Amino acid sequence: MLGIAWGIVTVVLLMAYGNGFHNALEVGFASAFSNGTAVIWAGQTSRQAGGERAGRRIRLKEEDAETLKELGLIKYASPEYLESEPLNYGNRQTTAGVRGVSPEYGLMRSEIPETGRFINAEDVEKHRRVVFIGSEVARKLFSNNPAVGQTVRIAGLSFEVIGVLAKKPQLSSYFYPDKYSVFVPYTAFRQIFNQDFLDDIVIQTINPSVQARALKQIRETLGARHRFDPRDDRAVRFNDSVENNQIIAGITNGLKVVLIFIGSLTLMIGGVGVMNIMLVSVTERTREIGIRKALGARRRHILIQFLLEAITVTFLGGILGVLISYGLVSVIGPRRFLAELIEDPTLQTDIHLLLSTDVLLAATGILIVVGLFSGLWPAIRASRMDPIESLRYE
Repeated sequence: MLGIAWGIVTVVLLMAYGNGFHNALEVGFASAFSNGTAVIWAGQTSRQAGGERAGRRIRLKEEDAETLKELGLIKYASPEYLESEPLNYGNRQTTAGVRGVSPEYGLMRSEIPETGRFINAEDVEKHRRVVFIGSEVARKLFSNNPAVGQTVRIAGLSFEVIGVLAKKPQLSSYFYPDKYSVFVPYTAFRQIFNQDFLDDIVIQTINPSVQARALKQIRETLGARHRFDPRDDRAVRFNDSVENNQIIAGITNGLKVVLIFIGSLTLMIGGVGVMNIMLVSVTERTREIGIRKALGARRRHILIQFLLEAITVTFLGGILGVLISYGLVSVIGPRRFLAELIEDPTLQTDIHLLLSTDVLLAATGILIVVGLFSGLWPAIRASRMDPIESLRYE
């Protein structure tokens, strides 16, 4: 039982570690992109289409984002302009990524305000010079003082601070990390920097399950607008959150398989110990087996008796192991992983050992296999004993 208990502790802790590793990566990426989100980048054509030569550069416009909003599979779409600019507040200065976006951008990219608010539709419509600033930008410009309502200068022009981004873990970013970025209405950005073409378009589909169909629909729509072949992968490129999540799941699931295999080997060693004890038990109870058979017990009765005994011993050891695992998880606590690296104050991107339902179900399944493995051969040996020879045994 102690061998089984130790084996199940190994299995449960390794699986809990694998779950914690997956959760840390998932939180880090999910805080940057909501599931179903994709960033559309303009590229260069690699095929001839519509009388146009290959190698032609594609340039996205605000009208493209408005067209994508009308597609049935698209929930949100936001144009995005990008610039790196110095920001001034009094005698303080810092450089930040300036993003010209729409209100829907905040929903897709989880731009949750700690104070104030994000850009709204009225800001966009009236071309207001308002700015939502990242947490690190606020710290550098305002220290611990309130930022909302203050005025900062971007490209020599005054902007009113309407909100400050709450601190959040972020593993991926295609420009400045959000905490080092500021967000202004895209209509104001276009006027200030006099840009005609977007840097990218951020979209979110109605459901991650239709992501592939939605991206195909986007290629066809943009292909018709810009006269390129929709099959041309280089004309427009996607940074797809669903695909990223699938890659993360593939990596972490591979790690889980390895960890489960290692833990199962340890548990199987405990199972061999149970098998040896059951073989000794069969030998010691030879006369008992002979008496039972003489009284009419059939082979299946003897087989089931010893098999159930082995499974009972295995499960008692397993229950003990699970209880020990819960105690160890509470004592061990989270393990350092990404939180310090990406300055995550929530510590959600560290590895927390997660004893979820799937861990316990998997451990139970492995226990059943080990119990059958441990008890089957001793049970078969007991069921095949000759009753006459068993009664003679001393």
